[in-house]
Amino acid sequence: MFDYWLNLCIIKNMSFENFKKSIGLKIQSYRRSQGLTQEMLAEKIDCSVNYLSLVENGRKNISLKMFYRFLNALNIEASKIFDVED
Repeated sequence: MFDYWLNLCIIKNMSFENFKKSIGLKIQSYRRSQGLTQEMLAEKIDCSVNYLSLVENGRKNISLKMFYRFLNALNIEASKIFDVED
């Protein structure tokens, strides 16, 4: 999965930092569209609100395990998150 992210960064010609921000904003957008607060989502995926905030702001790398939890909690497919904008 990391190789996929890295290749997508290269294809989209963006830095990894900007890619993380884009991913975090997608997670935030899906969370908000479902009416979830950070506290609610953090509880669903068993993490702290601080961790979730760092992810949403692109300041924290997430493991595949946590990525899987995000997808399940938000009931979305990975392709929805990886569809990054230029």
